[in-house]
Amino acid sequence: MEFEILSDDSGVTIIKGAGEETCIIIPAEIDGKPVRKIGNYAFSDNLHIKEVIIEAEIIEIGDFSFQFCEQLERIDLPSSLLRIGVSAFEGCISLKSISIPSLKIINKSTFEECTALTTVEIPDTVQIIDERAFEFCLNLREVRMHEGIKEIRNGAFFCCRRLEAFYMPDTVVKTGKEILLGCRKLEKVHLSKSLEKIEVGLLARCRKLQSIEVPDSVQVICNGAFAECTECDSFELNNKNVRIGVRVFEGCGKLLNNQVFVETMKRYLDNEHGEK
Repeated sequence: MEFEILSDDSGVTIIKGAGEETCIIIPAEIDGKPVRKIGNYAFSDNLHIKEVIIEAEIIEIGDFSFQFCEQLERIDLPSSLLRIGVSAFEGCISLKSISIPSLKIINKSTFEECTALTTVEIPDTVQIIDERAFEFCLNLREVRMHEGIKEIRNGAFFCCRRLEAFYMPDTVVKTGKEILLGCRKLEKVHLSKSLEKIEVGLLARCRKLQSIEVPDSVQVICNGAFAECTECDSFELNNKNVRIGVRVFEGCGKLLNNQVFVETMKRYLDNEHGEK
């Protein structure tokens, strides 16, 4: 593998890798200077790479750097890493596992469409999981998150179709829209006890979900939050001051056929005060 580089006083940035090697090694030094970064688009669309070995103490993997490297199966990320860029591993459909180092944010679309991933562990340093970070990870079965995460943004786990359980740490105070929409095998979910709003479509089309417990901290349930949760037959809501939007339970056949549930919910369903 031949590298095109940028070099300055802080070290070397690899801006392009050229070659047909299936295993590439990011060396600790080039021309006597430490390799510090892998630049934007450096290896994007490379259909030869299967393994990446990083010997350097890099601090950044740039935006789109390994995007659509469809043969990439393994990359060991160093503990020195401070940032993984937007869509850095998007479309790496052969990537089977990833060890995420001590980052503060998992960026937008970082692992989107990594369809071979089965488990992910989010370290306790992460505070934000950005939009679509794991969207369409179709074989993702387990997500292990630690206390410390504060925000999960729009569509972060959208259509992770094999995800069966999801535990949202109680440190999460805010979510975006549709973060678990279309997780059709999701059976169990724990929502953070610090949430004040359940966003639009948060659990929509989670057709295997059996029960929903709304934390007492929640003040607003937005439109379509639980739409098409067809197997859900247990709904627990204790805060009598919650405002509920429209179509929140649309398509929830088992709940809507339960007269006790319907009568109980009538006092909440004031669409004039609902949230969009």
